Amino acid sequence: MRSLRAAVSFLTVLPVANPDGGAGERLGRYYFPAVGALVGLAAGAVFVLTTAIATPLLSAAAAVAALTLLTGALHLDGLADSADGLLARGDAARRLEVMRDPRLGTYGVATLVTALVLQVAALAAMPPARAFVALVVAGAVSRLAVLYVIAFVPYVRPEGLGMVASAASRRGFDFLVAAVITLLACALDWRRAAVSLMAVAACTLTMVAIARRRIGGATGDVCGATVELGQLATLLVFAAR
Repeated sequence: MRSLRAAVSFLTVLPVANPDGGAGERLGRYYFPAVGALVGLAAGAVFVLTTAIATPLLSAAAAVAALTLLTGALHLDGLADSADGLLARGDAARRLEVMRDPRLGTYGVATLVTALVLQVAALAAMPPARAFVALVVAGAVSRLAVLYVIAFVPYVRPEGLGMVASAASRRGFDFLVAAVITLLACALDWRRAAVSLMAVAACTLTMVAIARRRIGGATGDVCGATVELGQLATLLVFAAR
C-alpha cells in the first residue's frame, strides 16, 4: 500500500504520500498504469455525468480539464517543454537549458494547444460508453509507455523529478508487472486497445529516437511528453474505429 500511495502522489495532485527520491522501490513504478487507469476512470465519469446536462463537446472539455487537474498538468508541462527544447537550435546542453526554462516558447504553446484540442475533439466524437473505456485504457497504456522510457532509456540529468522514478533497480521487473496491469485494462475493449498499443509504441519509439538524437537520452519532460502523446494516440484510435 505504501508503494501504491507513493505512485498516486507522484503522478497526481492527491496528497496521499510523499515519494522518497532515495527509495525507488517504494515509489511503486509498476503501479503507474493502475494509477493512470484510475485517473482515466475519474475523467470518464466526469464525461458520462456531464453528457446528461451538456453537449458532447462541453463534456469532452470537462473530461480533459479533469485529467489536467488530477495530474496537476504535470505531463502537459513536459510535452510543452519537450517541444521547446527538442526543437531548439544549438547543442544538447543548450536544448536542456531551454527545457528547464519555465517560460513557454512558440513550439511549446503550439504543441500544447494542438494536443488539448485533439483530445477534446476525439472524446467529443465518441459515445459516452466508448469515451469512458478509452480514457481508462489511455491512462494505463500511456503510463506503461513512460515506464519503457524509464526502464530502457538513459536519464541525462543528475537531478530532477524524473530522476526519482529512474534511479532505482529492477526497472525491467517493474515494466513487466506494469505490462500485465495494462493488459487487464485493455481487456475492456481489446480490439481497439490492441491498435492503441501499436500506435502508442510508435509514438514512444519516435519520441525516444528524437530525444536520444537531440539531448542524448530522457528527462522528466520527455517522460511527461511520452504520457501525453500516448494518451492522445489512444483517444484518436478509439475515436476513429
